[in-house]
Amino acid sequence: MEYQKSDEDLDLQQEQDYTELASIIKSEMDDAQDFSEELGQERSENTDYYLGEEPSDTSELQSEYVSTDVREAVLHILPSIMRVFFGTKKVVDFVPTSEEDVPLAEQQTNYINYIINQKNNGFQVFYNAFKDALIRKAGFVKAYYDDGLQVTNHTYTGLSEIQKDALILDPNVEVVSQEAEMEMVETVNELGETIVQETPVSFDLKIRRITTKSKVCIDAVPPEEVLISRDARTIETAEYVAHRKICPVSDLVAMGYDREEMLEHAGAGKYDNETYNETVARNPFAEPDSTDRPDDDMQNVLYVEHYVLYDLDDDGIAERIKVCTIGNGCRIINVEPCDVLPIAMFQSDPEPHTVVGQCMADYLKGIQSAKSQIMRDTLDSLGHSIFPRMVITEGQVNIDDVLNTDIGQPIRVRTPGAVQPLSVPFVGKDAFPVLNYLDSVKEDRTGTSKASAGLNADALQSSTKTAVAATMSASQGRTELICRHFAETGMKPLFKIIYNLVVRHQNQEEMFRLNNEFIPVDPRYWDADKDVEISVAISKTSDEEKGQFLTQLVQIQKEAFQQMGGNNPLVTPQQFSNTLAKLIELAGFKDVNQFINTEVVVPPQDPSQEKPSGEELLAMAESEKAKAQANKAILDAENDRLKMMMDDDFKRDQANTDALLKVMELNAKYGTELQMSEINAYLERDKEEIRQRNKNGSIDGNLPNTTEI
Repeated sequence: MEYQKSDEDLDLQQEQDYTELASIIKSEMDDAQDFSEELGQERSENTDYYLGEEPSDTSELQSEYVSTDVREAVLHILPSIMRVFFGTKKVVDFVPTSEEDVPLAEQQTNYINYIINQKNNGFQVFYNAFKDALIRKAGFVKAYYDDGLQVTNHTYTGLSEIQKDALILDPNVEVVSQEAEMEMVETVNELGETIVQETPVSFDLKIRRITTKSKVCIDAVPPEEVLISRDARTIETAEYVAHRKICPVSDLVAMGYDREEMLEHAGAGKYDNETYNETVARNPFAEPDSTDRPDDDMQNVLYVEHYVLYDLDDDGIAERIKVCTIGNGCRIINVEPCDVLPIAMFQSDPEPHTVVGQCMADYLKGIQSAKSQIMRDTLDSLGHSIFPRMVITEGQVNIDDVLNTDIGQPIRVRTPGAVQPLSVPFVGKDAFPVLNYLDSVKEDRTGTSKASAGLNADALQSSTKTAVAATMSASQGRTELICRHFAETGMKPLFKIIYNLVVRHQNQEEMFRLNNEFIPVDPRYWDADKDVEISVAISKTSDEEKGQFLTQLVQIQKEAFQQMGGNNPLVTPQQFSNTLAKLIELAGFKDVNQFINTEVVVPPQDPSQEKPSGEELLAMAESEKAKAQANKAILDAENDRLKMMMDDDFKRDQANTDALLKVMELNAKYGTELQMSEINAYLERDKEEIRQRNKNGSIDGNLPNTTEI
């Protein structure tokens, strides 16, 4: 008899499995934290350089000047990056894989961009991620489906009874308080008696509405909250990735966890020292884990989502699973399969075969440190030149007067020459060439310069157009490379994550507004496994060059319409509208529909007025050619007939002439009197016989015999 495991046995086995899993999670987390602490030191230093707090002063008596090269370079390149991705209404496009997928790809593009820009603050999220990638080596964006509870309180006054009942009937509404305004109303009953009674005329309600959020959310995650195994090559293939954060008990309860269990671990777990330092470096006034509120629901808990490769179903193949823990002891509160890692990583300069690469701040820290020190020394030299040190005779000078640097104040002495200035020449001018050299090194490392930004007129004053274009292109090339890294390593994975979340969790049709129209979309019918290609349009040409090309293309398309009509095989009205839309987008206008209709519907034309197509024109030309050839053949045949008749008449006239001459010759020779009229009558008789035979059908195909003269 086969033994059936009881529920207690299953719980015991699950607890044992979770014990092993918790041990693995703890080991992976400790190693990833050590790796994160090593990176955290550099990230904290980079943040200090960006905020202008590094390098620190070497002496209290030295100048406190700090160069801000890191901040200048980052703020110089960020507008160009944001313009690439948010210059139009569509952040990305879903490219169809076949002609049948065109309408679906367009719907997916519109809906996913609606989620990014309307349901979420996509601009701010990506701005934070890009800035982290430029300063702190990497930026992270997390996409998840939020089905937690949302509680809102509402107050209504002056409601009618119908309006009140409509609110109360909502299953998500809980009435907190209700007040009615009564009024004395006189009514007459069936017996004709007047009855006075109180009747409610309006209601005041306080309600609480509890709803589920049910939406795809995207958040920019601080780099110190993300843990990655140190031997990973990419975040997608890493054996271990985790997202840790300090959450109040209330947020965990809204996510569906048991309140009593969360309260047991309230206050358990804090950030490690390096993570704390990173948070404080970004916000010097922050105290991430110092909140000590008396209310239980706002007590903090360390909540960690671990994404680890683990053979949970014991089939010999490790799958990625999501393990949720609380506290530093990694108390497991949830385990579930995870097909896709919900975190996308953005890097400005990825390092091959390494999960974390370099960033712009790494290249400029040395430059900023050197320029700061040179400028401090220059200012100190200038200060010594303006306020030289004094050589005094001890006991012969009032020390307070010497130390007083106010302008025009006297120095009291007992003997002449007791005070003499110690002249120090200004040598700061010798440092200016070094500063210019460091600026050129900065331009080489970042690709940004005053010339490329259009700020230095002297640099481009005597340059040719080709040289100016090369200078601009060199600067744009570095920016475009960073944008391409963001697009390929961050944007594409993130939008595939969002696409999968929408397909897997959207359980009903939704209406969203696009171009002042409400469009229904039902992601339940989308293909979750479809290989969606996401394109971000980045090219080496500038916006001005693109505009010039599109302007020329518009002229070519207009000529095609003028010469071949609206149904020409070269360009359609929709393609013409697309060209105009791109021109408007390059001009900086996001809403193209304010100017043109992007969806062109061609009305059906009258067949009588419809211009023939190219194939029809070719067929008509061939038909006319055949008709001309037929007419030519008829004319040639008629000409041949006329020529034959003329030749026959000529020969007959010539024969008559010859016969007349012969008769005259015979008459003259033999003295006979032959008449030509008799010969003609004889010939006409034979012709008449032939015509009669043809008329009666007596000809058998042989010509009749003629009588010889």
